[in-house]
Amino acid sequence: MLVHPVSEEIPIPQKKRRRRRHHRYIKKHGKLVKVAEPQPEATPAFVIPNRRPAKDPIWVGEKLTYEITYMGLPAGDFTLEVLPFKVIDGHKVYHVRGTAQSSSVFSLFYRLHDVVESFFDYQGLFSYRFHLVLDETKQTRDALELYDDEKGETFYWNRWNHRDRGYVESKEYGKIQPLSQDSISALYFVRTLKLEPGMVYTFPVVSEGKAWEAQVTVVRREMLDTPMGRISTVVIKPETKFQGVLQKKGDSFLWLTDDDRHFLVRLEAKVKIGTVVGRLKTIDSLGTPPTPTP
Repeated sequence: MLVHPVSEEIPIPQKKRRRRRHHRYIKKHGKLVKVAEPQPEATPAFVIPNRRPAKDPIWVGEKLTYEITYMGLPAGDFTLEVLPFKVIDGHKVYHVRGTAQSSSVFSLFYRLHDVVESFFDYQGLFSYRFHLVLDETKQTRDALELYDDEKGETFYWNRWNHRDRGYVESKEYGKIQPLSQDSISALYFVRTLKLEPGMVYTFPVVSEGKAWEAQVTVVRREMLDTPMGRISTVVIKPETKFQGVLQKKGDSFLWLTDDDRHFLVRLEAKVKIGTVVGRLKTIDSLGTPPTPTP
């Protein structure tokens, strides 16, 4: 899988399969004649559907910063940025980067500088590639996940160095459903949906080599104070399946602006280590409006 322009591509080992051939023969005019084997039906090529909304809410250059608190204490900032379009295997893709940085006070207890990147299809809005790099007090980690919708397969490569558990490296393949999301592209896919109270959406998500169904319920509309003033928001309830310290222990909610952009302005999540709250802190850039398609 080739990405341009991305600084480095990691080679993916190919699985080797041996094919055993069996031929049948019949006797014809005193000679053995090989019978032609029936050819298997060709598998239809994967066709990328057009799932683009009438108005694209994802603008290149969009950059939003959130203040993250843990159990009421400021833990740091998380920035989401839509970078210029890239090309993967000849397909135009969105490129989103998220950066988490612990605050100076929180770093006295636990320091982190984490980066996550997602590349998802411009037409079909499904994920091609997900890359996570952690640099934290107790661990460093480099995890890459590649998605192949045509083969219905994902490749997951995880390199994890934990202070207490040591170094572990694993590579694995897994089956996925068509049009699967990663944990970042899922948020942007939801932003393209029609969010009316009472609606329920389900879609496939792949995380750490594991495939599962996500469910998003549109709960209600609610007025909320934000850096843009007091505005109407749509509250949604996602069902997530994270492992480790982010393993779900209660309900989680997201507040999105009740307009065509559906910006994330607030999140609340009850996880294994407590309650995490994110509030929109600054709008660094709204991005550049896309050029209308003729």
